Amino acid sequence: MIRAYLQRRKIRREFCKLVDLKSFDALSGDLSSRPIKSGRIDFVLAFVRGESPAEISERVARVADLAATHGAIVYDIVSALIILAFGTHLPSSPNSNDRSALVHAIHEQLGADIKVLHGAADGHYGLFGGESRLSYTFLVPHFDRMLAALGRLPFGETREYQEPASPS
Repeated sequence: MIRAYLQRRKIRREFCKLVDLKSFDALSGDLSSRPIKSGRIDFVLAFVRGESPAEISERVARVADLAATHGAIVYDIVSALIILAFGTHLPSSPNSNDRSALVHAIHEQLGADIKVLHGAADGHYGLFGGESRLSYTFLVPHFDRMLAALGRLPFGETREYQEPASPS
């Protein structure tokens, strides 16, 4: 029991460097009882470029720092792709003004060395996976289309994602 308490305290201290204390407390505890929730999710997909791994790493770090400053959560960093979202952790809620301010700050700092696709969609968030791999993440419809649109975007461009029209 003491070992579990000390381990949780250590994890809490490290985790709170990245997110606020209320978010940690909302996520910790009995993970198996955490339901998947639905709601509006503001997302930002950013892809950086650089001449060296060190330069890419520095740019990814800048995006992550800007995200934290603007209240976004960094969900994942895969290679030079950074996946961010608002409104998926308690006590936060999505705010397109925060998303717009973050996108503006990212573009202002990284200019021609980043491409950004952002938007909002109804989706789901919570713990996904199983015993061997569990991740707190989000799902939005047509994520594959979003990645394709980001891939087609030239560096230096920022675009708001528009969901495809539903066939009538």
